[in-house]
Amino acid sequence: MQVRSGHVIVSTALLLAGLVGCGGKEIDKPVTKVSDLVAVCSGRHSPTAAAYAGAPPHPILVVRPHGAVQDMMENPRLAKLGPAWNPQDPAAVQLVACTESDGGGADSGLLCPYPSGQSASLRVADYTITVYEARTGAKVGQAHVEARDTCPLSASVYRQDPVVYAAPSPQQYFDALGTFVNRR
Repeated sequence: MQVRSGHVIVSTALLLAGLVGCGGKEIDKPVTKVSDLVAVCSGRHSPTAAAYAGAPPHPILVVRPHGAVQDMMENPRLAKLGPAWNPQDPAAVQLVACTESDGGGADSGLLCPYPSGQSASLRVADYTITVYEARTGAKVGQAHVEARDTCPLSASVYRQDPVVYAAPSPQQYFDALGTFVNRR
């Protein structure tokens, strides 16, 4: 009886180890461009990404909430902060910062103009930015930001009296994420 019980325990442990090992969280297609790493924000990871190790800076992909994948990346705004903030090679990306809205608030009194000729009232918004290792999907840390005056890169402004929520500015991302990018 004890042997059988031990056999069940060993079998169960092996089954669980197999399930954990197969996790199913790897990005299921080859990562060929930086935008493929947006999937890290959905609980996936890329085993071909660079490890979060070595000397800083640690290249980071910053993903903002909402919109199509091509519109989600904040890197064009962050390029002036240096190459670590605007990685072009997906194999070099060590970190992915996922920006989630915590809700919006008061009218900022500002208008956001868009190329269509339409404008939208800008509202203050709060965000949680969670940083993950691109290779493993492990959570590295979190930061909170209150955005007040930066218009989102794109918005749907075709309805009457459109409203948009402020996005974190490049400086806010730098202040919130600099410790991860420059960690030794």
